[in-house]
Amino acid sequence: MIKSIESPFKQSTTTGAMCLILDRSFDADLLSHLFQSDEQYRPSCLPLFANTPYADLQPAGPYVVLYPERQTVAPYVSTLLEQSDAGCVAWLSGSALLDQGVEHWRSLLTVRTDEEPQQMMRFFDPRWLEPLLLALDETERAQFMGPFSALAWRNEIGWRFYAKPPHTPPTAKQPPAWLYVGEERQALIEQGRLRVIATRFADDYREVLPTDDRVEFVHRQLLAAKDTGYEQMADQERWLRVAIQRGDRFWKQPPATELLARDDIALGDKLTQLESL
Repeated sequence: MIKSIESPFKQSTTTGAMCLILDRSFDADLLSHLFQSDEQYRPSCLPLFANTPYADLQPAGPYVVLYPERQTVAPYVSTLLEQSDAGCVAWLSGSALLDQGVEHWRSLLTVRTDEEPQQMMRFFDPRWLEPLLLALDETERAQFMGPFSALAWRNEIGWRFYAKPPHTPPTAKQPPAWLYVGEERQALIEQGRLRVIATRFADDYREVLPTDDRVEFVHRQLLAAKDTGYEQMADQERWLRVAIQRGDRFWKQPPATELLARDDIALGDKLTQLESL
């Protein structure tokens, strides 16, 4: 379903008009970079937050950028997405569908949760796109894609790609906040995010990991780290290094057990002590 690709800018992953979400919060000079090329190669550019409850955030917010031909994409765009979490890439069957695509994306900016009837969701954040897609069922994924035929994003694994299955029937236009992200789905999304990180670490440390199932080994360590309170990727990597050194489920064996149970030591200091055991 979801596969790795070299880059949507280096290979023909699909046909159609290339449409991107680029977040200006990652580069205040985004618009000047987009429009500095020759006039015939300049993209269409629309503010994503316009006509939404988040319009006041638009000065530092995301823009929808349409390139009718992949070959006209500015090198700046590929560099921005390679080096930051500034957005994603999608494809429309033709540029005439741009307004429909923008309206669809605006419907995804607001979701319903158990805490709030309407809550903003930065669905285009490439770190969370894969976990989000995997937390949807087949019908919801088709609704999430709307008029777009395919989607690409770059996360810790590299460039990832999802295309709607062939002969997927057209989906109806959805109102804002149509997507429900309850506690169960939030848990699935977080689990999916941890799986992405585990896949990356399994590749980074493949030479020193057990050979039977590296990803499962790493995922098990990251789950334990998260359950212990380590939410940041850098801390989870430090925990994994301890596991590589001390063995699987080291946290259930003394002296790690006693150290982790202490309330008078900060989480960061516990990691430092674990590394020195």
